Amino acid sequence: MSNMSNNKEPVKVRLTVGDMTVEIETTLENVEEAVRRSVLGIQQAKATQPAQAKKPERRTTTCLDLLERLVEEGWFSTPRSLSEVVGELARRGYHYDPTAVAHGLLDLVRREALIREGKPKRYVYRASKPIERAAEEEAEKSGEVEGGATPLGQAS
Repeated sequence: MSNMSNNKEPVKVRLTVGDMTVEIETTLENVEEAVRRSVLGIQQAKATQPAQAKKPERRTTTCLDLLERLVEEGWFSTPRSLSEVVGELARRGYHYDPTAVAHGLLDLVRREALIREGKPKRYVYRASKPIERAAEEEAEKSGEVEGGATPLGQAS
């Protein structure tokens, strides 16, 4: 008879599944059913959680991407030193080592997007052509027909 009375006594159970924890208070004879329902409830809650709980993917912005953006914005319309470029990137919230910025600037010089003038350790960088002219040249390139031929009705 004492065994029967023990099954009716309240029992507290703490259950953790992943990052969720629940406390269950039930009788000893109902523990199994209460745990099963709790686990099922946690699984359903996790399945219906909004997607915002997951960390959003971030696209990495490289130093070169940022320098190209400065060129497109016309920021290099006046000659700029390496320290000015590093300062502008920092002002925009991007803190890159000056050597990384220098490598990116050199890449843009090699691509002929920028012109480097001056002496070593004192170089300044400026856009190789005005933004309007660069846009015109890009439009001309996209209008070209492969193989150097001109579209019908246009003189060569």
